[in-house]
Amino acid sequence: MKRFVVGLMVAAMAAIGFGGVGALADPSNNWQLADGSAQGSAGIASLDFSVPDKTHLLYNSKDPSLLGALSGKTMTATFTVSGVTDGAAFTSSGTCGSTPATARLFFESIAPGAKFAYTNYWWADAPTASQVLANGTATITALVDPTAEPWSDWNGQPSSANTDAFNAAAANVTLVGLSFGGGCFFENGVGTSDGSGTLTLNTFTS
Repeated sequence: MKRFVVGLMVAAMAAIGFGGVGALADPSNNWQLADGSAQGSAGIASLDFSVPDKTHLLYNSKDPSLLGALSGKTMTATFTVSGVTDGAAFTSSGTCGSTPATARLFFESIAPGAKFAYTNYWWADAPTASQVLANGTATITALVDPTAEPWSDWNGQPSSANTDAFNAAAANVTLVGLSFGGGCFFENGVGTSDGSGTLTLNTFTS
């Protein structure tokens, strides 16, 4: 299955500070939404799903306690999905295959002025690192290690075959968060068929 992302410009713009970003429940927590719908008002950050599949990234690029040298550390997020109406379904754009709409841990490492590289972007592939979206509370977790747990880069290449590149990125993480996608892609965006539902990020550590 392909692991690269349709929304290349979305993540690129997010990483360098451009793109559609709305106000969040608590701006002091430095969480931002890239190319997404309106935000809710709970937890350390929250967002309302929309009918178009606009929810791509919920990320933090400013909190030093979450960034920097993360090699060997564990990234963990707890979030709650609520208010998705009976009969509504989660959707994702440009899907292929049958993987449902999912939230997944990811990180980026892009120093100011750095050129784009596939290995600046890493998504966690372990079963514990992603969650199919549905009403309820979930915890996802991933060890930032290229061989102990699987990760894949922008081009779908595994961390186990690119340990030097992974370790270089993990040594200088500049952005962390949740990535939303489905089908063959990890960041092509999700929504709900009737626009209902809210995701509340309760905790995030790295």
